[in-house]
Amino acid sequence: MGPGRCLLRALLLLALASLPEASQYCGRLEYWNPDNKCCSSCLQRFGPPPCPELPGLGSQPLSRLLDELEVLEELIVLLDPEPGPGGGMAHGTTRHLAARYGLPAAWSTFAYSLRPSRSPLRALIEMVVAREPSASLGQLGTHLAQLGRADALRVLSKLGSGVCWA
Repeated sequence: MGPGRCLLRALLLLALASLPEASQYCGRLEYWNPDNKCCSSCLQRFGPPPCPELPGLGSQPLSRLLDELEVLEELIVLLDPEPGPGGGMAHGTTRHLAARYGLPAAWSTFAYSLRPSRSPLRALIEMVVAREPSASLGQLGTHLAQLGRADALRVLSKLGSGVCWA
């Protein structure tokens, strides 16, 4: 075997060794997210990975947020911003959160069209609770952490201690 074939074989073995692990539901062309160890198909099918630590708020229902008006209003201010100059949107808004919960972009466009009389975040929480009554504050915290919204996590932590946002 010549040096060219050995080099090619070594490169091929290195490429195969560096492939990320995947579940049986992951397609070959899907983006693998190393942070939560799943692809977009897994996120849509199973939701975000469960939090290992769920004391306190982590296991409390998401519907609780609808009753905590002060916290909800603060989250609305953070996550439902007005479009920036030129119509640009900030990162980590309710629109991005809705995508994490598997809602289509058309739903987000509709929810934002109802402003200012209706908050897109409130509509999102109501929709998620209606579709999945078992949704928890821990899941919301996980999504906010994945979006890099430490400010929103601090507001959510006012509801109590122990929410998991790994």
